Amino acid sequence: MADTQCLKIRIKPGLTLPVIGWLKNLNNQLDEVRELLRNEGVIIESIFLERSQDGDYLILYQKAKDLSKASETFHQSSSPLALATQKFISETWGDIQPLELVIDLEGMTEV
Repeated sequence: MADTQCLKIRIKPGLTLPVIGWLKNLNNQLDEVRELLRNEGVIIESIFLERSQDGDYLILYQKAKDLSKASETFHQSSSPLALATQKFISETWGDIQPLELVIDLEGMTEV
């Protein structure tokens, strides 16, 4: 069974539009993104935007074979995309709050 996490990440004030642009630009680098995720053992990674009175947040949902190993692999990677992503994170992300997993259903391969 895979590891699952969901994180609520505060976007630093004034950086929401650049964050959205940077993330959407990943669609232009799908081969590199897929290779990086495959190397990390990440099965699914989805990012949502939440806008609220107290600021904007990213909601990051991840499923990986081993989340600790995925994180370690990401931080040790020398790929240009991993390095650019690490820089992006340090410049734009504020507080990170893990959300409580209540239920994680697997088993459906077709909808």
